[in-house]
Amino acid sequence: MFPGTTILNYLFWMAMGAMQVTIVLGARAWLEDTGRKVPWWQMVLMYGCFLSFTAVVAGGFTLAGEFESRAGWYFIGFLGVPHIIAGAGMLKLFVFKKTDMIES
Repeated sequence: MFPGTTILNYLFWMAMGAMQVTIVLGARAWLEDTGRKVPWWQMVLMYGCFLSFTAVVAGGFTLAGEFESRAGWYFIGFLGVPHIIAGAGMLKLFVFKKTDMIES
């Protein structure tokens, strides 16, 4: 990850894990606070997309740490952009869905 260092690798992975926990728990708390009802299977899909995106970022930075920085950036760009698009689509479909405003 960081060639020639001893502590930066561990600090990076600890920060990445803390970020993941904060985002997942923060998303859950935000959904509860705003009163949005999202079924469990939709949450599993969104978390799966997020976790696979973090695996893509980790893989890209691992390539960069092995002196293959151009391959790492291509890896993140080629595989990360579809993850971002899919995650934004799921967020739009599952969380920000339109409610029926017309009452009969």
